[in-house]
Amino acid sequence: MGARPGPGVFVLGAIENERQKHFLNLYKLGTGPYYCFYTPYHLCHFEVPTSVARAVLFSDPVLTPAGGPSVGVIAVAKKDSVAGEVIVDFGGYEVYGVAENIEPIRAEKLLPIGLALGCSIARPVAKDTPLTREDVVFPQGRLVDRLYAEQEAAFA
Repeated sequence: MGARPGPGVFVLGAIENERQKHFLNLYKLGTGPYYCFYTPYHLCHFEVPTSVARAVLFSDPVLTPAGGPSVGVIAVAKKDSVAGEVIVDFGGYEVYGVAENIEPIRAEKLLPIGLALGCSIARPVAKDTPLTREDVVFPQGRLVDRLYAEQEAAFA
């Protein structure tokens, strides 16, 4: 569709070492304090099989979390929602996602966007209001709900 920048991998970093800052500026990355490193492609069709093979053959996980989630993405109403509406799709007309720290997500029972798909609105929710678990009716028997509950039991 012509959007720029195109797909790729971004890493944002900061450094306190003055000598390294000098070289980052010399290599046209700016004066800091934050530096953006970008690769304009992501070859997941090559990387995924290699990652799976490493995990299976060598017990070498690609990413190892430091100890459970610290941030999540919650569902926020895109419009005034009424009871009975179904949250159909990411990028649809019902909700958008906002990053939030895990503590308020748990304390306020905010609805993770990954659990929102397929849920129906239980009561009116005003535009730009975060949805809570009480605002929706969950479809029965979903694997994603069981897995999320397991994750919460392990880390909450």
